[in-house]
Amino acid sequence: MKRSAPYGTWKSPVDIKTLFELSASPAYPTWHRDRLYWIEAQPKEGGILVLMRREPDGSESRLTPPGFNVRTRVHEYGGRCFVLGNGKVYFSNFSDQRLYAQELEADARPVPLTPARFADASLGMYADLQLTPDGRHLIFVWERYYQDKENANVIGALNLDGGGNPVVLAEGCDFYVNPVVSPDGLRMAWVQWRHPCMPWDESELWLGTLANRATGIGIDHARRVAGGNRQSVCQAAFGADGMLYFSRDGDDGADALPGYWNLYQYRDGDVAALTADAAEYGYPHWVFGETRYVPLSQGSLLASRTSESGDELVLIDDSEGTTRLSAQFQGFTQLSKADDSDDVVMVGRATTQSAVILRFRGADREVQVYRSADPLLAQEDISVAEPIRYPTRDGGNAFAYFYAPENSHYEGPADARPPLLVMVHGGPTSRCAHTLDLAKQYWTTIGFAVLDVNHRGSTGHGRAYRQSLLGHWGEYDVTDIIDGIEYLKQRALIDPNQVCIRGRSAGGYTVLRALTQFPNYFTAGACYFGIGNLVTLAEATHKFELHYTDGLIGETFDPRQARHPESLYYQRSPIHHMHRLESPMIVFQGLADKVVPPSVSRELVAALKDRNIVHEYVEYPGEGHGFRASNTNMDALMRETHFYIQILKLRPC
Repeated sequence: MKRSAPYGTWKSPVDIKTLFELSASPAYPTWHRDRLYWIEAQPKEGGILVLMRREPDGSESRLTPPGFNVRTRVHEYGGRCFVLGNGKVYFSNFSDQRLYAQELEADARPVPLTPARFADASLGMYADLQLTPDGRHLIFVWERYYQDKENANVIGALNLDGGGNPVVLAEGCDFYVNPVVSPDGLRMAWVQWRHPCMPWDESELWLGTLANRATGIGIDHARRVAGGNRQSVCQAAFGADGMLYFSRDGDDGADALPGYWNLYQYRDGDVAALTADAAEYGYPHWVFGETRYVPLSQGSLLASRTSESGDELVLIDDSEGTTRLSAQFQGFTQLSKADDSDDVVMVGRATTQSAVILRFRGADREVQVYRSADPLLAQEDISVAEPIRYPTRDGGNAFAYFYAPENSHYEGPADARPPLLVMVHGGPTSRCAHTLDLAKQYWTTIGFAVLDVNHRGSTGHGRAYRQSLLGHWGEYDVTDIIDGIEYLKQRALIDPNQVCIRGRSAGGYTVLRALTQFPNYFTAGACYFGIGNLVTLAEATHKFELHYTDGLIGETFDPRQARHPESLYYQRSPIHHMHRLESPMIVFQGLADKVVPPSVSRELVAALKDRNIVHEYVEYPGEGHGFRASNTNMDALMRETHFYIQILKLRPC
């Protein structure tokens, strides 16, 4: 029988220590020579990333030796930075950002392939590694580091036979991603874009011919084949027959459904649409390696698409059309095809199950769990998200997931409603999903309701919804949150006098805007490396996001003008509206954060002190943009929990 206890006071069955000390969800699964490889974070070792291998008999081993970390800082957000081939793994090491080669043995020592950064300041960081089919060249995105000027982003190559320094294959654009080589080794495609655009605003697909030169490999006859003109392109891939595939959206009216990332093919100068769905096959390129489709044999594709209801895994075939697979799971990403078959591995997520590695067997078109995850929460303690679409004050709609409190040992008083915790994702082009997240379940098991908001600007609802935030950041995202709270109040699902809000990075900015623009709605707030002053951010940010804020705010940054009240940078900076803030706040910051530097949070905390607002400020040495160490994450969650409990005057069971 359940015990009646006030909401927010329940004892959670989620073991915080176990949650943050266990190895993180698998990433970038790869099927290579009848064995499964993947990247796994090690929270007990500061969150370093290591390469793991699973043998056919089910035994697992770690291949990355101590002292190495398979991680890159390209674009600061990094992503996939390893490739398997020639009986080796080639990878980027985080501490020195050099490329290494390591035999695929547990006791093998990595051998450096590129000179140390300080031997040549132009030798920088590497990501999105690819091997040419003959195994002779390593191709990659190369961010060349400079101390006295802006970093240069290019596509580079390294001759694995002769050694030496990398050579440049493509340059002259501000950014390059996704280099892919055709199966015959004769062509290479890639995606590029220029300032002030972000890749999801406008980007281009290019194609060139690979040629051997006296100085090494090179590219001839490079030409744009798709994108540009208010279209964004992502996920280039060659099929076994040499067909070039990609996903594209746009607003030029050229396609049946131009507002969604659909799939296309390019051959002999012609572009043809493969899908015309009101769903997203693409994604905003924040990190490398988030592959959402793979070409199979006979011209078919295995793909993940996102719609209002979540992710679907589909098989796209010329003769049979589109077939949905695996209703058991609602999240699919990082698809990777085997070397010599149509078998595909991927990360799969479900509403009641932690992330697993799935295997699609091409021979029988079945999806199986290949590597499962230990359940850390009983089914009866899981709160399953309710997808909601709710009206906004300007006549539109916004989207969110609502989680009701759930704990098999407790229930709230019959006449009470639970406190609400509003969660705001980062980006702001990211999106929240309704698959199992034990961090969210922690809050629901202690008796909080959770509203996870996909405000305007979020991915997954088409280009128009994503781009609608341009010029209105700090406005539409904030009112969408307030309208979501109102929607829950009307349904009597929450206690409107106990509403907390939390967010990270861009989500932290939205938290601060909500607290200063609608102070009467909130009881407390948590800001993780958020943005209080847009001017401070604009002056300190990195190349990848150098002009991002301009588009979101709707004004080109001018450091002199932006400090005046008539500037949108000034008007939308929460730091200038602290006189309206009433809610106590807890603020967290990593001291190694290059995206939102500590100066941004310290300026916010100084304003909280000036206003005599109850607050707590916590800095973590060595942590960057997103905390990785288990001790850091445990400490932050416990501090945030105790902060809310104190402010809401709760007495935990």
